[in-house]
Amino acid sequence: MPRRVYVIELDRAAGRRRDPRIPWVYVGASARDPERRFAQHRDGHRSARLVRRFGLRLRPDLYEDLPEFASSRDAATAERGRARELAACGFVAHSDGVSHGRDEGMWEEWGSERLAPVLAHVEAAAAELADCSFRPLDGETCARLLHGEPGFWVGDFLDQLDPPPAYGRFAHVRLEALTRAVDELEVMNRGARI
Repeated sequence: MPRRVYVIELDRAAGRRRDPRIPWVYVGASARDPERRFAQHRDGHRSARLVRRFGLRLRPDLYEDLPEFASSRDAATAERGRARELAACGFVAHSDGVSHGRDEGMWEEWGSERLAPVLAHVEAAAAELADCSFRPLDGETCARLLHGEPGFWVGDFLDQLDPPPAYGRFAHVRLEALTRAVDELEVMNRGARI
């Protein structure tokens, strides 16, 4: 039975973050569909304690670029590899009882090449921001919101007390790569291009 790697975003209460914009994540692998496996974690069935207590949502933008694996061994290897890759770009990634990135210092944000396989998720997040924004977004502003840049200016576009999940979703990506990606999107905001 084919196995898939999945990534679950964890609540802020899971622990101190390396960067306040980048959440902790849990990386796992299962023969079950990621949505079904996430539900099992939340229900306590063969669940990782971190996911049961702090699991928020699946993060397909962090795993859908991986293929299905024919063997458990290959899936476990990919799971550990993805956890290390996520730690290398700023996440604290839990996998198979190990916390990757927790005590590591520097990291490097993803560039355009690494972002390319998940551009559909950038487009969906940009559309979410455009739908929630108080004003039309230009490409640079949209990229800065996706990157999670703080400041009083954010209140001109979003509710800062309850921002949409897309705000800061791509904090692990270089701002110039996000700006380039958003500029190429065809997302519409009430008839106006972002």
